[in-house]
Amino acid sequence: MMPVYYLQGEPFRPVFLGPKRKLRTQLGIERETGRAVVEDPPRGDIFQRILVRRPRKEEMSTEQDWPSVWPAARSFRSSVVPLPVRMGARRDPKKMAPFKTEGNLELVKIPNFLHLTPAAIERHCNAIKKFCTAWPENLDDEARHKFFPLTLSYNDYVHQSNSLRDMRSRIIVMKVRVSDLHLDEHAFDKLVRLAGDRYNPGSDMLTIVTDRCFTRKQNFDYAMYLLVALYSESYKIEEWEAKKYENLRLVSRITSFKSSKMEDNLEHLLSSLEKGEKETFETVREYAESIKKLLGIPEITDPKLSDTSAHRIQY
Repeated sequence: MMPVYYLQGEPFRPVFLGPKRKLRTQLGIERETGRAVVEDPPRGDIFQRILVRRPRKEEMSTEQDWPSVWPAARSFRSSVVPLPVRMGARRDPKKMAPFKTEGNLELVKIPNFLHLTPAAIERHCNAIKKFCTAWPENLDDEARHKFFPLTLSYNDYVHQSNSLRDMRSRIIVMKVRVSDLHLDEHAFDKLVRLAGDRYNPGSDMLTIVTDRCFTRKQNFDYAMYLLVALYSESYKIEEWEAKKYENLRLVSRITSFKSSKMEDNLEHLLSSLEKGEKETFETVREYAESIKKLLGIPEITDPKLSDTSAHRIQY
């Protein structure tokens, strides 16, 4: 067959979709007509022709270096893994055990962690150990909250299924202390009201959980948006809110001594006292009379006792 050339002189390359295999009848016709060249092996090599090697797992030693056999993640191979693993469903599992590893497609479908054995992990840790530094001893929980006040957490799930994705892995949990936001009294009160049950007054922790979006990245962006929105809205004061907060004590969640009538009365009382005045018998007598009136003690009507008490006081 003559090759076909383009106008530029390059040969035409046919698309290779699969091996050009011939049927047994076609091969037989080519042998009979002499068109096919048949290479017969030597007669003395008959044992080499029928020799079949045993599976590799049967020739492995128990003291071999497994990370060298399975260095990276790949699909399960029954001829390499020397483990009596069985997997599959039977109609009657009490009578028949699950399928063996040979030709078991269920073991090929699922991911495996044969490349993350303790020996392989230890080897990786020793390799990257020179690039790591020791954890600071002074960096405890309090210091961590001081330098890293915002905490984000999420979970990854590994299970046997036809899909590696889990809808629970997209959930983002954000935690931050409200005291780290440095809010004033009005902003703190408004943020607590807007957060509702998400704020824990015992630990002063604000927890935001986002699970509305389809991906983890979208939920992370949404959680950051909620935190920024809460912070910015807590500082805003609307017209109706300004009128409402003219007297902060009337609408505050906790009754405070600040800006109360008791505070005004106490300040007035302290300012009216004369400082530096010496105590005399008259001031002591007035103080005693006021204490008697406060406790409800009746006055003494016996003249003898009154004269004696007066004499003692004068003395």
